[in-house]
Amino acid sequence: MQARSARFMTAAGSALMFGNTKILGQGALDAIKRSRPIYHAGRSLRFAVGARLGARRVEGISGRVHYNDFMLTSTNPADVAHYSRGATAFAAILERSCIEAGRDQNSITDVLEVGCGYGRIVRELRKRIPSARIHVCDAIEHAARFTATEFGARCIPLLEQAGDKLDGQFDLVYLLSVYTHLRRDMIVANLRKVAAVLKPGGVTVITLQGQGSAEMAERYKLYWLDKAELLQSLARDGYYYTKYPYYYSDYGMTWFSRAAFEQLVRETAPDLSLVTLTPMGLDGHQDVAVYRKAV
Repeated sequence: MQARSARFMTAAGSALMFGNTKILGQGALDAIKRSRPIYHAGRSLRFAVGARLGARRVEGISGRVHYNDFMLTSTNPADVAHYSRGATAFAAILERSCIEAGRDQNSITDVLEVGCGYGRIVRELRKRIPSARIHVCDAIEHAARFTATEFGARCIPLLEQAGDKLDGQFDLVYLLSVYTHLRRDMIVANLRKVAAVLKPGGVTVITLQGQGSAEMAERYKLYWLDKAELLQSLARDGYYYTKYPYYYSDYGMTWFSRAAFEQLVRETAPDLSLVTLTPMGLDGHQDVAVYRKAV
């Protein structure tokens, strides 16, 4: 195992230096995923290599990009354009969502991104909102620290760990592809905190996987996913969660019907009112839900 790890470290470092974030092809990666211990060891090594290399400049992207930013699959022009285009599109969604909720950009003074990763959205959002007004948090603490340091934002603890210190502080809280990976009870706990940290009249923008996403589940290339079971559960329960079989932690893929998610919000955060819910409004597969907190 030690020799294999050393070879992986060398291969990972070489691939990263040449601009590839994904080291292995889909087939080889799926084969490794069938052994949780091997996948866990390989992923840990991959993160270690990325952390050691840090960040670099990539032509076509403003600001440095961390080697552990998996949203950028390579430095090929097409992948760079996809990375930047996605960030620009979501920043535009945030701006439009606030307007739909009766808040213009000038009234948004404090913003929070939950699940910021290595700053793909913040690097674009800072062009529209001063960096000092942007706050970030992530389960990968190093990612949040990098985003804050690199782009002038402020790093805060995970909401579930913050107690009531942040209550009523934010005009806008957004969660891009966060509830798409969490169990229902984890979403409930987080949503309660999101509602608490919003100011009266504050806006939250949440992306979800809904019916449209479920009907095209093949696009996610999840070898273990039973699409028929997903669709049946969504029709019966309005909800489906499947854990990544190669992770030790509770993290996977989650789908909600519109009715089930709206009911969850009503029960969990009754002071949030639905503004809009756009099916497949993000990148043609994730739904975009916009809520506003009562004044």
